[in-house]
Amino acid sequence: MSKIYDYDFKVKAVLLSYERWNKAEVGKELNINSSLLTRWQQDYERYGTESFPGSGYLKLNSTEKKVYELEKKIKEVDLKFEILKKGSNLLCQGKFVIFEFIHNNEKIYSIRKMCKVLNVSVRTYHNWKSQNLSETKQKRISIKKEIIEIFFKVEQRYGAPRIAKTLQNRGHKISSTTTGRYMKELGLYSKITKY
Repeated sequence: MSKIYDYDFKVKAVLLSYERWNKAEVGKELNINSSLLTRWQQDYERYGTESFPGSGYLKLNSTEKKVYELEKKIKEVDLKFEILKKGSNLLCQGKFVIFEFIHNNEKIYSIRKMCKVLNVSVRTYHNWKSQNLSETKQKRISIKKEIIEIFFKVEQRYGAPRIAKTLQNRGHKISSTTTGRYMKELGLYSKITKY
């Protein structure tokens, strides 16, 4: 197993090698290989004080570090925008729909990131997710999901009676009154107004 040298040791070794101009002598004195010292010198000349960042960290000079940080911020903004783009139409539909979206996208985005972008509490989401849903609640959730799917499929033109009829055609026993109540809970309102 190769020995691990800390940042201070490497910098002092490099500076000592510059002072004496004899890598072999410095290497012997510090009990390190002169080829290793050469590599440290090359790193120090290229990255300066940003040399030897440690295992798992990128070696970057000050300009590269600024570029890296900017690229990181751009990726972060792009990710937030992507989540917002996919989930923006859910924001006015209540937490239930937002939680469903988060649950369905857990393998694509981090839960914390989605909760932050969609302005919901991570803790509340986890509570919602971990609660034991009764069969009735599960059926209600399933019906609501279908209502959402139908509503947006018809471009928000159907009111409760037509959505109820569509659900009945699919084999559900549901009245237009119940459908209307669920739509109100979900914040779904038809674009077409009767005069």
